[in-house]
Amino acid sequence: MKLANKVYIATLLLLTLAFAAMAQSNGRPDSDPRNTAPTVGTGGPVGGATGLFTVYDGQTLRKGEYTVSMAMSNYDRDPGDADFTSVPASFQIGLTNKIELFFNTEAYRAIKVNSRRNLSSNYLPNSQFFIIGVGLTRAPAVVLAPRGPGANQYLNSAIYRPTGAPFVGYPFVGGNAGTYGLVPPFFSGPIFGFAAGTNASYGAVASGNGASLFPGLGSVYGSILPGVVLQSTTLVNNQGAAAGEGPLVFTQAPSYLPDAPFINRGYGESAFNSFDVGFKWRMNNINNAIGYGLVASYTYYTDSANDAKGFNMLQRGSSAGGNMGDIALTFFADARLAKWANLSANVGYRYTSKTKMDLPGGTFTALDRPDELQSSIGVDFPVSKFFQPIAEFRSLYYVGGRTPNAFENHPMDGLVGARIFPVRWASLGFAYRHNFNQQDTNSFDKDARFSNSVTIPCRAGVTACTPVTITTNWQGVPNGFVTSNDPHGYVAQLTLGRRLKRQTEAVNVPAVVNSVTISDTVITLGCAPGFKSRSGACNDNRTVNVSTNASDAENDVLTYNYTVSGGRIVGSGANVQWDLSGVGKGTYTITTGVDDGCGVCGKTETKTVTVEECSDCVQVCSCPTLMVSGPAGTTDPGATMTFTLSGAGSNSVNWSVSAGTIESGQGTSSITVRAPADGRVSNITATAEVGGLDPNCGCTTTASESAPVAPKPTATLIDEFGKAPDDDVKARVDNFYIQLNNNPSAQGYIINYGNAAQIKKRKAQIMKAINFRKYDVNRVTFVDGGDTGAGESTKFWLVPAGADAPRP
Repeated sequence: MKLANKVYIATLLLLTLAFAAMAQSNGRPDSDPRNTAPTVGTGGPVGGATGLFTVYDGQTLRKGEYTVSMAMSNYDRDPGDADFTSVPASFQIGLTNKIELFFNTEAYRAIKVNSRRNLSSNYLPNSQFFIIGVGLTRAPAVVLAPRGPGANQYLNSAIYRPTGAPFVGYPFVGGNAGTYGLVPPFFSGPIFGFAAGTNASYGAVASGNGASLFPGLGSVYGSILPGVVLQSTTLVNNQGAAAGEGPLVFTQAPSYLPDAPFINRGYGESAFNSFDVGFKWRMNNINNAIGYGLVASYTYYTDSANDAKGFNMLQRGSSAGGNMGDIALTFFADARLAKWANLSANVGYRYTSKTKMDLPGGTFTALDRPDELQSSIGVDFPVSKFFQPIAEFRSLYYVGGRTPNAFENHPMDGLVGARIFPVRWASLGFAYRHNFNQQDTNSFDKDARFSNSVTIPCRAGVTACTPVTITTNWQGVPNGFVTSNDPHGYVAQLTLGRRLKRQTEAVNVPAVVNSVTISDTVITLGCAPGFKSRSGACNDNRTVNVSTNASDAENDVLTYNYTVSGGRIVGSGANVQWDLSGVGKGTYTITTGVDDGCGVCGKTETKTVTVEECSDCVQVCSCPTLMVSGPAGTTDPGATMTFTLSGAGSNSVNWSVSAGTIESGQGTSSITVRAPADGRVSNITATAEVGGLDPNCGCTTTASESAPVAPKPTATLIDEFGKAPDDDVKARVDNFYIQLNNNPSAQGYIINYGNAAQIKKRKAQIMKAINFRKYDVNRVTFVDGGDTGAGESTKFWLVPAGADAPRP
């Protein structure tokens, strides 16, 4: 059993026990926070009678009271994963204190069908939708075999109607039913009892007390709706060649939405589709804590299937089009469990009429609609006369003799929301709505097996019909069936009306304050920071003890109320503390009152406390702790370092340094110093002198910090060699460029020694290696070292940034 079913049964049991218990009296005095508003209904229940959003409670309007309601309701229904948006409008009036009359109409309806192939209404001859691989066309269907006046071997058989049947408009009967796979000059008429040279046509024949039979159009179970084909395939003959089309997954019975069984659009809109009129009768005394009675209503549908205009509206999803309308009778009961809690329950039955069509030859039943067994439970919490949270759970079960529904779904809805009553006669309501029983993957029994058979009378391209019987079997979700998702919905409602004046309460004698005692009448403020009281009398205690004596002639429970012009009250009851922390000098009042249920209605008393400054404050010396912090590491020559002083506060600062230059920050708590670029110093000391301190306090006014300076970088001899072959030079150049690449900011110097010819040859030898390796020649500088008399030689120098270039 699904969780929603278990919760529903448990809640009904709880309701039964609650009705058997004692509850408080539920008259309608002015102190009662609970207000009344009409139901919205939609999705099964009829709206308009007093209650919650969809559940009737035990209350009725009093004689002469009335309400007008306008709402918007969004909910989901299956099969077809249909999303309904409805705008019901209603009016109700109290005929007596126990009987109210109501009128309700669906002013607007919009339906979005997310899974059109799941619904038989989309398989009618004037319907089409997109099929992958085929395009926009009439979908294949399983229908009752067409019935002509002659011999018919497929009489009363379920026949497969292939994709792309001819378009036929309302009323369908007499229209071309298609070739059923035959290719001209061959026709489908003779195999179904029609004249030679003709195709079969649609017909209607009355049958029993249920839905009429519509040969070639509807299902074998009756009604104008055919069985659905969720998947089809290409058939092959004995030689393996394509020979017509056949169904893979299908049903003989139709699949339909009881609320909109003929909708054949992905989205349909309509207005003023139905009108409901009814009454609500509370059978027992209106002041009893437990109330019960009946709600009866009649629903009239403005659109019917009797003409093309009406049937077009039904195909927009306006309604089910029951010719005689529907009658609903619901038993309601509720219990006032507490002043702030009310429990309601309904059990009802809705008798629905059949959808009829006036066609040549008589009146036929297009659909035998199911009756509805409705049950619901709701709880509301009138926490105040302005706010009323509401929770509901309801079930709708289709019963009675009806046209079979291949994918029949019995919805179970839950609503959670609230009504806001700015005044007793007006309300705003909002609720979230959830369908617990949508046709998702979990709603199909994975162990149940389903089987259907259908006959294909002809295959495409043949000269004579050879019937083929195809059987479909599935477990769980059938292939091609699009499961539902997003079962969320909502309800929004606005009501306005008239309410009788409520019963007044007995006159209350207000409670009075007899006396108020406070512990202090004067508070002396403490000295400012840096000062103290010479006498020690200014302790800055800002808490005043307050003690109240009050009485009430009726001995009601009293609530003590304190109003202060400054500070705050700590505690509650007759004895509290008045905390004046944070207030400035001046005069402050406290007014004490008591509430016995009517508010602070009786005598109050006011006391005064004066807050004044201390008159003998003297300064207290407070020396700052000064500290200078420098850079964490070593600074390169010519780079900058930062020194920061802490503890100076807002006092003035003057900096001096032992070396380098102060570039910025002089006069502030942080300076930037640039070290000498020549590397002549190994550290720099920064000294901060703070001004503005009281000289009488003997405070330290200076602080220093030293920071190291790195020595100036020098050039490094990487390699030195004399006469060498090209390969040796290439290897040395490779090693030199490895050093350069490891020091991106360094520059390479190549000093060649020898006579002019030797230097030129050596430079060419090195450039050949550089070009061969495609090294960046801009990373090196060639220097002629002259002739030292020692012959041809070369030195490779690595010169870091800031270092002096080497000399020959």
